[in-house]
Amino acid sequence: MKVIEIKVIFDSDNIEETQKEISDIFYNFGATGLKIDEPLKFKNPLDFYKDEKQFLMVDHAVSAYFPMNPYSQRRNEMIKNSFEERFNDRDDVVFSIDFYEYEEEDYQNSWKKYLYPEKVSDKFVVKPTWREYEANEGEFVIELDPGRAFGTGSHPTTSLCLKLMEENIKPGNSVIDVGTGSGILMIAAEKLGATEIYGTDIDELAVESTKENLELNHISTDVAQVHLGDLISIVKDKSFDVVVANILADVILLLLKDIFKVVKKDGLIIFSGIIDEKLPEIVKQVEEKGLEILEIKRDKEWRALLIKA
Repeated sequence: MKVIEIKVIFDSDNIEETQKEISDIFYNFGATGLKIDEPLKFKNPLDFYKDEKQFLMVDHAVSAYFPMNPYSQRRNEMIKNSFEERFNDRDDVVFSIDFYEYEEEDYQNSWKKYLYPEKVSDKFVVKPTWREYEANEGEFVIELDPGRAFGTGSHPTTSLCLKLMEENIKPGNSVIDVGTGSGILMIAAEKLGATEIYGTDIDELAVESTKENLELNHISTDVAQVHLGDLISIVKDKSFDVVVANILADVILLLLKDIFKVVKKDGLIIFSGIIDEKLPEIVKQVEEKGLEILEIKRDKEWRALLIKA
């Protein structure tokens, strides 16, 4: 399988802020890793000639990595459009965007040396499969291979979701994760005591990745099932105690009607992946449907909602 690198080369009046904007756009599309390039600073001008590759690396750039799959072309176009919408009319930023393909093995091996166990919420630690970690009392360890995953818990959208889950999921609950990606939220639900867990995704590779990660974390198919397809066709007449969706705000808006159909009366909905500027629209739509927003969690410009059905 191949991996796509999407590289944005840029210059800006505020390099740090623009770098953050670019990174957040990538993360909003579920990037599996970022690489930051910066112009090298040489104390001695002669150092330029010691390494031709270093000499050529003179631009600020942010690269993101995504798995190659049937949706790659559409995803690439959506990402390109997002950057154009953000930066084309601005005088403070100039940028270009390029696409490269790599074999997955080359990508995975290059990143392994940089990845370590990371505590992403009060209870959850995400551990790369090749690292050792001894859990402290009260911690849950989630095993993931970030080279295969579509989300590893390090971005605020996932950590916000995990925090709301660990505060609200009770043993014996039924949970559905809409747009499951790597399955990290399904794994978290099982560790919190949920006994019936569904995951859905329209990306075949995401479903494959989730199945691998569920097995890696010793979660039985009797407890957790992941399905390829849209929400309603998969669950049909089922309803759940907790519905979780860590996806783009625009996708949440499209799926609101269907999501409300699969949550039990007095059940809970957890939305994440919402950038601050999209929050008022989400809140308006939720309240118009007569639902109660119990909590809004914040991390930088990202928001997550806890909603009572």
